[in-house]
Amino acid sequence: MTSLDCAKFGRLCKNGGRWNGAAVPPKEWVEKFFQKYLAIPNTKNCFHGLLFWNTTCKVNGRPCETFYCSGNGGNKIFIFPDRSLVVVITATAYGKPCMHPQVDKMMERNILPAMVR
Repeated sequence: MTSLDCAKFGRLCKNGGRWNGAAVPPKEWVEKFFQKYLAIPNTKNCFHGLLFWNTTCKVNGRPCETFYCSGNGGNKIFIFPDRSLVVVITATAYGKPCMHPQVDKMMERNILPAMVR
């Protein structure tokens, strides 16, 4: 998938499964994507649902919840339920766990503060 494909997928999910007025996956499926089914051990405010992870970070002193897909190499699709925002980050550190924390730091320290005022 290209970055644009990932952004389209993120927007599709953000829009409850609707694309150009048509329901692609049923809305009920998309609602299940954004439920917190399992708390992740040894983390703070981190959950796993169906297809998406969930966490809440602080941006400019305020909580900012996100659901995200996470792929090999540091690839992520972030969806923000309280904002009109989908962010895609692609990376190529395949098979290396170091990229995921780096992407999370970039999102929390640089990207979100620039986007959320």
